[in-house]
Amino acid sequence: MKAFKTLLASSLILSAVFTGCANSKDSSEIKVGDVTIDLNDVSKEYSMNLDFGNDYLFETPKPIDTVSVNIPTGNIVIEHSGDDKSGFSLDYKIYGNSEDTIREINEHIHSVSEIKDNTLIIKLVEAQTCEDLEPWLKKNYPDCRVEYDTYITVPVYVTNYNTVCGVGNISFVDMAGSFNTDVSVGNITFSGNEITGPSTIKCNTGNIQMNGNVYKAKTDISAETCNITFCLPLEGSDGADISVSANTGDINVTGIKNFETKEDKKDGLSQKLSINTENCDISFSTVTGKINIEKE
Repeated sequence: MKAFKTLLASSLILSAVFTGCANSKDSSEIKVGDVTIDLNDVSKEYSMNLDFGNDYLFETPKPIDTVSVNIPTGNIVIEHSGDDKSGFSLDYKIYGNSEDTIREINEHIHSVSEIKDNTLIIKLVEAQTCEDLEPWLKKNYPDCRVEYDTYITVPVYVTNYNTVCGVGNISFVDMAGSFNTDVSVGNITFSGNEITGPSTIKCNTGNIQMNGNVYKAKTDISAETCNITFCLPLEGSDGADISVSANTGDINVTGIKNFETKEDKKDGLSQKLSINTENCDISFSTVTGKINIEKE
């Protein structure tokens, strides 16, 4: 399996939160599935840390068309595998206050897959009991932190992607299908993809970059706090209704070409812009922020 190396989640988290982006909520806690993550714990200092890694292969018979993965803290990258198996490369760093404890924790980290309704669900679990890993760690090793970098490969007939990351980043490059992507704190990057099914791409605190994509289906892109960079649809896009909205932050529109303006309205700190290009209707909106059109 292709090796996957990236910056550690903690540095990426800090860049998302502290480069002009602040959590709009008073609480430092975020909820990811059944797990609550305290952002204060993410930045907590430990006396030492060690790196580990494991690779997994999962059978993925052709009726399966969806992959689902949920990572509490870390990064997710998904690409095609080139065969009928799914791969899961897991690099992780364990933070703790003694080497013995860190190595003991490592013995409990494992990944499994299950198939449900044509969906391949990839899970992090405790090695012996197969309990969900994060609640198990909080119960048995509360004074530690694990950050995961995950590289996932799936067959080309998998065309639906459900990805959730509590604190970290999600990246899709040169993929096609329907995308449901959710990051609480961190960044989302889409580059060179073809969106062929209804998709929702959202980030609570962080940045979204949509670069050089083809749009053929309804797509909702939203950020609660921070900025969105949106490159207008490439040639080959057709019939997509696209919504791009930022509650607090700017929307930067790039890849400028001929487009028809249907609405351009400013009201105090808010702005709305609706255009049509490549046979796609695109609506931009900010509650507190600007919509910036890159000059040709």
